[in-house]
Amino acid sequence: MREFSYEDIEAATKSFAPEQLIGKGSHGSVYRGRLTDGRIVAVKKPSRLLNDDKLSNEIDMLASVKNSGVVDLVGVSRGPTGGPLLIMEFMHRGSLHDLLHSSSNPPAWPRRFAMALQLARAVLSLHEAAPAIIHRDIKSANVLLDSRWNAKLADFSIAVRRDDRMQPLDSPIPAGTIGYLDPCYDESGELGPRNDVFSFGVVLLELVSCRKAMDMERDPSSIVSWALPILRANRLAEVCDGKVALPGRMKRPIRRMLSIAEKCVSEKVEGRPLMGEVVRELQGVVEDVMPWPILGSVRSKVSEGVHKSVRAWRRWVDKRVNTGKSVACMDYLLDDGGADECGDDEHGKRLLMFSAEK
Repeated sequence: MREFSYEDIEAATKSFAPEQLIGKGSHGSVYRGRLTDGRIVAVKKPSRLLNDDKLSNEIDMLASVKNSGVVDLVGVSRGPTGGPLLIMEFMHRGSLHDLLHSSSNPPAWPRRFAMALQLARAVLSLHEAAPAIIHRDIKSANVLLDSRWNAKLADFSIAVRRDDRMQPLDSPIPAGTIGYLDPCYDESGELGPRNDVFSFGVVLLELVSCRKAMDMERDPSSIVSWALPILRANRLAEVCDGKVALPGRMKRPIRRMLSIAEKCVSEKVEGRPLMGEVVRELQGVVEDVMPWPILGSVRSKVSEGVHKSVRAWRRWVDKRVNTGKSVACMDYLLDDGGADECGDDEHGKRLLMFSAEK
């Protein structure tokens, strides 16, 4: 982590010019900046009302977390009054919240599954830390997307460390965002990993339905209260985002993801899975819908032989097809789930199976 002079950050953001502003909230403002080495960064400048302790807490948490699923802390700086500034990795695609609720081009189902798995892995890495880190504010607005659409978890201002020796009275005052905040935590004040699991389940419901976690213009306003009766009645199509086609081959993985979400938002804390189980289930969802070249970008380990087969397959397609579709095949699979449009699905599967057996 590098410490930048305030003058460098001021120059990078053009003196925090309004046109550099990319986000604003109760925590303060986030500006786009260009460092002297040409790197694009996001600069988090706290509001006057924000306690420096929260920003210092975020710096402490991010400095201790090294995970590709968490937004990278590039460095820090000090403002004229001595308050800290955070210099973060710039996420070119903005937030998951904006993608779902403001974009005219909503993500296709395979990309949503991949994002869910990436986020789940990020949360799992926090819970497996020693001591465990509880994020306490998992929501779509805190899931940011890089230029390749990878989902990363951000905003650790109210995150806390928790070990097995912590007693209920030691837990911090409940905090989070209405709609995502676990009601069990809000009522009892007892904090643990399954409080994050509830919030994660809300994000899964949001990913599938494109409905906001809390929408006061609807009845019921809570996405959980709205979705659960529909899921229990087995009316899948009513929960799914109507702006995206629902082909038959997507129904099974969507149903699996909604089943995970339903468990995560269980009223009883002990009925919720831990994030390790959630990751395993979502890995199965991703493998269900993206059984061949796409797995290289979402699985943690894939044999080099598989990669070689994929490259050979793509060279073969390049020679056979003159339309140029093969060049964009992998992105197309994520965007549309259209394996059939990119070539022979079974042929691709056989290539991977052959390579794995070798």
